[in-house]
Amino acid sequence: MEYRRLGKTGLEVSVVGMGCWGLSGGLGHVSQAQANATVHAAIDAGVTLFDTADAYGPRLSELMLGKALHGVRDQVLIATKVGQIGWNTGHLLSYESVEHVHNCCDASLYRLGTDVIDIYQCHQPNPAHPEVLVEAFEQLIQAGKIRSYGVSTDDPAVLQAFDARGGNGVCQLGYSALNRTAERELLPLCADRDIGTLVRVPLERGILTGKFDRDTVFDDMNRSAWNDAARAEFLAQLDAADQMRPLTNARRSLTQVSLAYLLAHPAVTSVIPGMKTPEQARGNAAAADVALTADELQMIREIPEAATVPLGASGKPIDRSPT
Repeated sequence: MEYRRLGKTGLEVSVVGMGCWGLSGGLGHVSQAQANATVHAAIDAGVTLFDTADAYGPRLSELMLGKALHGVRDQVLIATKVGQIGWNTGHLLSYESVEHVHNCCDASLYRLGTDVIDIYQCHQPNPAHPEVLVEAFEQLIQAGKIRSYGVSTDDPAVLQAFDARGGNGVCQLGYSALNRTAERELLPLCADRDIGTLVRVPLERGILTGKFDRDTVFDDMNRSAWNDAARAEFLAQLDAADQMRPLTNARRSLTQVSLAYLLAHPAVTSVIPGMKTPEQARGNAAAADVALTADELQMIREIPEAATVPLGASGKPIDRSPT
């Protein structure tokens, strides 16, 4: 495993972290025993970063992760999120109050079974009142309840708003071999401001694991918006992913090649693919040992992008045309 400095936070994190949404049952039931086994397999493979959110479940992912880390909390870093409204979260307030953010943090600390959160992130990609969240985050740092803060967004303007005081240390962003939008503006902005990056959805919701084909049928649990447009997008993603298969061999899977592509970018600190089994944890962690050549990286860059277009602060799609 390789470890990198997480921007201005100064924290050292594994280049492959564990995304914990799957622990909440979003892709099928996960028992506490399975969660424990997966988390410990990840730790044994060198993973030190675990990313969750109060909205996952809701609350269930934090609870399960806290139990899984019992006895090993001091060996890892915990990242969680606050601020998601609706989406079955139970949060109906709009985070216009610093006190509301404080209360959410206290609840996350309790569920995680810890006295400090290493990385506390805004979960709304474009909150109405970023200044309220930043004020709360800075107060929580002073209180010793969090060590650093950041925002989960794909919009450079939102990131700039959170870093207006210069204290935003982390940006969690969508980025994959099939969606390279972040390479054009967001990642350079993070590098310029010394903001560490955590890459979410690095495997395009399973497309880059190689486990799907053109005959795959999804149910409402994992593709809730399944319609003609979604089907066409899915097939385009499969075609793009197939163009990466020549880069795989007996020693490196499509998953590992896909993660290695992201880790080759100098502004990427860590990727956080979902993991719900020990086998997935070990396989994902092994991506840290895969090095792609300059020619292989260029081959991937020449593959047409095929991913859902991210939305900007205005609610309009971010321009994905090459620059």
